[in-house]
Amino acid sequence: MNYREAEKWLFSRRRMGMKYGLERMLSLMEELDHPERKFRTVHIVGTNGKGSTAAILSGIAQGLGISCGRGTSPHLLHYRERIAVDNKWIPQEAVAEFITDNRHTIRRHSATFFEITTAMAAWYFASCDVKWVVAEAGLGGRLDATRTYNGKGTIFTGVRVEHSRILGDTREKIAAEKVAIAAPGTVLITATQTPGVEEVLTEAVTRGRLRRVFPVSVSRSPLPGVHQIENSALAYTAAQEMFGRSDKEIESAFEATFSSLRWPGRLDHRSGSPSILFDVAHNPQSMEALVNHIKGWGKPVPLVVGFLSDKPWQRMVELLKGVAAEVIVTTPDSERKLPAAELAEYMKQEGFQVEIQNVIEDAVGRCREITSSSPMVVTGSFFVVGEAINKSVSRGWVNGLPNSAKDVLD
Repeated sequence: MNYREAEKWLFSRRRMGMKYGLERMLSLMEELDHPERKFRTVHIVGTNGKGSTAAILSGIAQGLGISCGRGTSPHLLHYRERIAVDNKWIPQEAVAEFITDNRHTIRRHSATFFEITTAMAAWYFASCDVKWVVAEAGLGGRLDATRTYNGKGTIFTGVRVEHSRILGDTREKIAAEKVAIAAPGTVLITATQTPGVEEVLTEAVTRGRLRRVFPVSVSRSPLPGVHQIENSALAYTAAQEMFGRSDKEIESAFEATFSSLRWPGRLDHRSGSPSILFDVAHNPQSMEALVNHIKGWGKPVPLVVGFLSDKPWQRMVELLKGVAAEVIVTTPDSERKLPAAELAEYMKQEGFQVEIQNVIEDAVGRCREITSSSPMVVTGSFFVVGEAINKSVSRGWVNGLPNSAKDVLD
């Protein structure tokens, strides 16, 4: 297979949906000769901030000269970004090789899309002889495919009620599922949580003989937004606990991330005519962070928005009141899409000035037409923001780099 054929085959596995349990993953890793045992892993679990924390921590590792793999999901701009070594995406040739060599094994084990990606990542990390891997859990923790990795530490970013059908209908139940990824006798890094979640963490620490570490204080972040300071503190502390380097070395490596780190789609302000702020605000907590950022501009802004139907999109719409001027609603390219017409009807009832453009590129183009010299915002689902960035860059509407960071993509 070439890359295009391999990607098509891989994405066809999405129709299998999600399957819970680690049996398929364990047997698949065994047939691959256990690549997951050849590196040490920091797991990252929680509702928000996992990807940003992974990016910052892997950036610190790079600054320390430590070869580091990074596994994140979902992808924003391209499938290959899910698997990176030293902040470089997995090459197309490696994806094609893995799928070509292992598709019959994958079929035999009925592996899902996420399980295949997790296994491919372990295979690629091992082939690159990385020392550490920063792995973002896909869903939960206890039954997440990444739990098969050789975990030495866990970062818990906190919880909101999400995926209640799968993980539970309270923060406490969700937290229990997530922290269960921590291997016995390892490190758990997390800030103080709500009282109920604290009880869950205390029980997990006792049962798993974990060493709990509270994050150190940092004053700023290489990624924009006040909320990113918390993620930076978690990453900084994990580097102190995991990498075996002096505080001075870690501080220097952290400082280096301010000029080197690229993490698209998170308060990602790109210059153009007009300039566009791209932000993946796919749940109420992340939408609230975006809204607080926009409020600093002092006036409502035109925006493009589209959501998935299984997210609490009504609550996110409520948060946009007072900061949104004209709104162009669009439809994500996903089986879980919320049709633009349904979103538009609700937003009109809530008093928004709304226009429908089902095609994401057309939605961005239309918003540019009605925007004068003011910046505009594109937000909502990964499917919307990722497509909007790709099309905006290819059309020359904005520059190719976010946040004045250097380009790390090949």
